[in-house]
Amino acid sequence: MSTNGSASTVSGSLATDLNDHALEPVPAHRRRSLIQMIIVQIGWNISVSSFLVGGVVGGGTSFAVGMAAILLGNLVLVAVSTLIGLVGYRTGLSSYLASRAVFGRHGAVVVSLLLGVLAMGFIGVLMDTWGVAVHNLIPAIPSWAFVLAFAIAITSTAIFGFKGLARFSAIAVPVEIAIALFAVFRIASGEGGFADVLTHQPAVPIGFGVAIGAVIATWVTGAALIGDVARFACRPRDVLISSFAGFVVGAGVFETIATISAMKVGNSNFVVVMHGLGLLAPAAVMLFLALWNTADNNLYSASLAFTNASNTVGMRIAKPMWTIVSIVIAVLVAFAGLADRFLVFLQVVGLVSPPFAGVLIAHFWILARRASGEELLRTAPSVRWEALAVWLAAAVLSKYTNVFGVDAIEGLVYGLVLYAIVGSVSAAAVRRPQPQAVPVREGESL
Repeated sequence: MSTNGSASTVSGSLATDLNDHALEPVPAHRRRSLIQMIIVQIGWNISVSSFLVGGVVGGGTSFAVGMAAILLGNLVLVAVSTLIGLVGYRTGLSSYLASRAVFGRHGAVVVSLLLGVLAMGFIGVLMDTWGVAVHNLIPAIPSWAFVLAFAIAITSTAIFGFKGLARFSAIAVPVEIAIALFAVFRIASGEGGFADVLTHQPAVPIGFGVAIGAVIATWVTGAALIGDVARFACRPRDVLISSFAGFVVGAGVFETIATISAMKVGNSNFVVVMHGLGLLAPAAVMLFLALWNTADNNLYSASLAFTNASNTVGMRIAKPMWTIVSIVIAVLVAFAGLADRFLVFLQVVGLVSPPFAGVLIAHFWILARRASGEELLRTAPSVRWEALAVWLAAAVLSKYTNVFGVDAIEGLVYGLVLYAIVGSVSAAAVRRPQPQAVPVREGESL
């Protein structure tokens, strides 16, 4: 092969990685191995939120109840992730291309813009929060320097799509697991070992249902967008296995570690616990990698959202450019100093994303379970108003009702049930034959 031919092949491969099938189904020859799927899923689910969940569970339950809540909560997430992920596997579509089939070609623009902006707003607030924390810990490093360095870091992996996520996770995941297990070993080696943990009784119990709800609510939004990764799976079982690995092995293990920390030393803050064990440097590495894992996946998802939206309105802007635009949005949010709005962003995302997942599950598993991705895109209407209406209604109902005790769970259930009903009625009305007009003979009156 000539040098020019080799260069052309490399250039073509790079372009494919950068665009990452943002506007088309992932073809069979571009699907990824089970090992890559598992690594990416675990990397995505190892996040700072796992430590926050551990604080809630560890501070409000006994050891047995806490472990049961973490296991059952993550199994629910596995079920949701698998249902959404199998849609991605079957159709090869990203979450936002799939939303075209559900909400219509132009209706999906609203979905893509809203979820994309929320994702980058969330990352911006996260960067601002930790930029301030790093500055307080190391005054020589200004918070803006951390924000810019972190933005460059996550862009360097997210811009290459699935391949970039897989390569980073292959390095980060083993390091994160090793540090976490070493921390548990150090805790167990301390005075009393795990005896205090096994006999722990909370001062203010939170109840089993609340503990499960905390586990589910933290990651149900991620489960709603898992199709962006699962569309690269080779087999249906790969979706199930990688989802199990991501939530039970990834999120579940780190939630367990944080729970043990909370019960043993009265603090689930990983940095504080590690600092008390004389392991501040490993804690800093762990925190940075966990933040990177969460942020680059959100950046990747946002770039797919904006690519889909711009393509629909006739703007032919490629995914790499939207990755840059997305990170600029996040940096601007960070520089706006919205660190104290972190919980507000969490609440908004928790209201918007679960109903989206419910509507997607109902459409692909109940209303259009036999259609291919190409057929669904080809036959999508301009706007499917009933899907948008159900999405909005489910979000409002989840905010103002308290059936399941957790807004995110309620939004998921409301979206699924309401759209299954409304969509079925709408489809039946479309299929119903119209009465034939009776011709009027000459001389007859109507």
